[in-house]
Order: sequence, then structure tokens, then C-alpha cells
Amino acid sequence: MNLKKTIVFFLPIVLLLMTAVIGMPQGDRNAYLCLLLMGWMVVWWVFEVLPLGITALIPLCFLPLLQVMPIKQVSPFYANPVIYLFLGGFMIARALEKTKLDERIALKILLVTGRSDVGIITGFIIATAFLSMWISNTATTVMMVPIALSVVQFLKQNLPENSRRTLQSMTVVLFLSIAYSANIGGIMTPIGTPPNVVFMGYLDELYARKVDFWQWFVVTTPVAIGLLVIMLYTLKRMYRFAVPIPPGFKDFILERIAALGRIDNPQKVTIGVFILAAFLWIAKGMIHYLLGFEFLNDTSIAIFAGILLFLVPTNFEEMAPVLDRKDIAHLPWDIVLLFGGGMALAGSLKEVGLIQLTTEYFASIDFASPYWLIVTLAAISLFLTEVMSNVALCVVALPMIMKLGEAQGLDPVLVALPAALCASFAFSMPISTPPNAIVFGTQTITVKQMLKAGMLLNLIALAITMTLGFALLKAMIE
Repeated sequence: MNLKKTIVFFLPIVLLLMTAVIGMPQGDRNAYLCLLLMGWMVVWWVFEVLPLGITALIPLCFLPLLQVMPIKQVSPFYANPVIYLFLGGFMIARALEKTKLDERIALKILLVTGRSDVGIITGFIIATAFLSMWISNTATTVMMVPIALSVVQFLKQNLPENSRRTLQSMTVVLFLSIAYSANIGGIMTPIGTPPNVVFMGYLDELYARKVDFWQWFVVTTPVAIGLLVIMLYTLKRMYRFAVPIPPGFKDFILERIAALGRIDNPQKVTIGVFILAAFLWIAKGMIHYLLGFEFLNDTSIAIFAGILLFLVPTNFEEMAPVLDRKDIAHLPWDIVLLFGGGMALAGSLKEVGLIQLTTEYFASIDFASPYWLIVTLAAISLFLTEVMSNVALCVVALPMIMKLGEAQGLDPVLVALPAALCASFAFSMPISTPPNAIVFGTQTITVKQMLKAGMLLNLIALAITMTLGFALLKAMIE
């Protein structure tokens, strides 16, 4: 552990000891302890002193220990239904990765679109964004980068000397597009990226409200598609290129597909379960209307799909399912714990009245317009996520934002959803998101190139969210 992490590690412990020895400031004891606990968790999340999920267990230990809340009141936060929605999504994502369906989908898309330089990049954008709707943006980027490197290597070996300089610009656009598409694609489904799930969890916890899968999809998909189109146009104008595609490129992609073999039974089962889950998520409202009663919800559908992947045999000789007990270790349990810790932190802040106090303070401020309040909150979320984990940011900020909107007489969904979406739009720095760091690690782009493109795209993303996205969101609520 380096000096910075050592200082950060011992700082909250020293503060707690000082509090025990000197005594607490005048005022509400529980409110002070919750603020101290929140500061402790945020600092450890920002500096990654411990794994994020382990830091998220602090409320489970210290809220009862400090006699702020009993353990029976804290522990249910770690079992919020939205957490299991994401867990089911993790199981589907694991199946897609394990069976290499994600790579097959990417190569098939590239086979169709890869007839020109822009077509190749478009193929990577479509494949990355689509996969990121269901798989973590990190896993999607890790899978797409080797394919992109092999494509660049093929072009480099088969292009004439005078075309290789412009290939460098195309390479920059290609890898930036992969990173940005992985971040953007995740906003299109409730399970696509952690900030979405944090938002859904708080909405359920604080207001007992839900946003259906199809409603989320209808609002966010036009935003994502519009941003992807403008992203490609902007990057192409910023880094101009004109690369002729060698005649053997199609054969090169076909060889990569052939290397994966024919679609086998595990892939067929995974496709079937994936289609079934997506259909139920999108059509459950129509199913309820036709049957006259409600029995499906997004969480139960996700868990049902996950159970099927552990249950349905891929062959009748060995009766082996797609997923087995070894795959349980590959599920990102730290993210599950992280959500629970965020819910517990928000619950404690609500319990001691800090959220109410904060919203009353901001409610006393005269904002020129509710719309500009929402724009300001979304912009703060967007630029803060460049320097800290978007999950940690949303865990701390979203309950405050929701209650602030309520104090202003605004629907909490209308106020908080733009901020949650903007938390995924970290385009400027390699440290901002794992996809940015992964593509930067290929040494095909520089910090300056990412910063130049990312800052402009940050503003574009904010503009699209607060115009097209905001209009769709208002129409959905009304």
C-alpha cells in the first residue's frame, strides 16, 4: 500500500477515535455519525483503498455498532429487488461470454458492414453498443479490442505504403469509438450499466416506484442512437481518414467466424434464453393486459432466465447446462455488494433526516427554472464522473437529487434519470471508465486525443440528454 492509500486508510479510523475521545460536535449525534460514515465510504471508493464491494459493507458493520440503526433495519437494504435484477443480467452476460456468442455477434455484424473504412467502424460501434446493453462495458471492451487490433493489423499488412498514414487516423477513431460505444450502449437497458440499477433501486426504495423495461428502452434508445451517430460524425471530422479496404477483408472475417466453429447447443440454449428474457421484459405489459392480472416483473424475469441457464441441459447425454457451479465465481459479486451498501447509506441518511435537511436547503434557493436545475445537476454528474467512479457518484448523489426534485415540486424520475444517464458519459480521460483505460492501454491513442474528442462529446451528450431525452422522459411521465 503506497503512502497516499495508507493515509486515506487510517484517516477515517483516526476521526472515529477522535470523536470517541473528544466527543461529537453539538447537534444531532446520528446525523454527524452518518456524515462521517458517508465521507469514509466516498473517500475509500474514490481512492480504491479496498475493493468497492468490501467498502460497501461498512454500513452493515458500523451503523449497528454506532447504534444509528439496528442490524435488522440495515440488512434488508442489501437484498433490494433491483439488485437481483442486475444479478440475473450478470448470469445472462456470463453465458454470452462463456459460449463466445458475443464474439460471434460482433464478427457477423462486421461481415455485413465492413465494406468501407466507415463501415468497419460502424460495425464495431453497433456490435459494441449492442453487447454493452446486456454485458458490462468492461467485458464488452475487453472482447472487442483484440478483434479491432487484428483488423488494424490486417489492414496494415495489406495496404499500400501511401495509405498507412491515414490508417493511423482511422485507428484512433476506431478505438475511441469502441470505448465510447461501450459507455453509451449501457444506458439503453436497466441492466446495461451500474448507474441505471442504482437509479432503479433508489426509485423503488424511496418512492416504491418502478420504470418498466420497455419504458426505459423507449426513452434511452433514441438518445443512445443519436449520440452514437453524432459521435461517429464528430470523430470522422476531427480525425480525417480515407482507407481503401483490401479485397481479402471479407475472407479475413469469414476465417475468424469459421475459427469459432458451428453454432453449438450451449449457444443455442443461450440464444433461446436471451430471446425469452428480452421478450418478457418488453412484452410483459401486453401479457398482463391480455390475461387481466399482473404476475411478471423485471427482477423475476431476470432471475428466471439465470436459473434456466443453470438448469436447461445442452445435451441429453451429460445433461450439462450452459452455466455450472464454476461460473458462480465469475459473477461480479462486488457490484452486488456495492449496490447494497449504497442503499444502506442512503437509507441511513434518510433515517436521520439529512436528506430532508439537504433538500429543504436547496428548496429555499430560487432557481430561474426547474429545467435549468435539472440541466445543472446532470452537468455536475457528467463532469464528476470523469474523476470518480460513476457507481460511487450515483450511490451518494442520486437520493439527494431525487429528494431535491421532490422539494421543488418535480417528479423524481424527471430530475434524477438525466443525472444517472450522464454518469455513464465519461469520455475525456483514460481513468474515467474501464473502457477508456482498456483502449488507452493499446497505445493506439494518446491522452491528448482522448481529451480533445471527449470534452466535445461530453457537451454533445449533455445536450442530447437534455433535449431529446428530456422530451421523451416528460412524455413518458405525463
